[in-house]
Amino acid sequence: MIALTLEGATAQLTGAEGERFVMLASRAYAPGTPLKATVDGSSEVLDLKVARSVRRNEGTYEVSGRLLNLTRPQRQLLDARLG
Repeated sequence: MIALTLEGATAQLTGAEGERFVMLASRAYAPGTPLKATVDGSSEVLDLKVARSVRRNEGTYEVSGRLLNLTRPQRQLLDARLG
């Protein structure tokens, strides 16, 4: 998992394949919401677009969507940290 800081929330990126992502966030986001997510421990900022948010039992939200304008260094960072 990769820790992310969002505008007004925190999240853990749990998966990224191709241009799709899944994360656990401290709040829900409406479909179509664009987000800027800073990767903790890095200066990289990911551009995300939300497809859906689903509430989980423990009070977090599973948020999925697309990674936008992903650069090669960002992809390498995600691959290295997610394994």
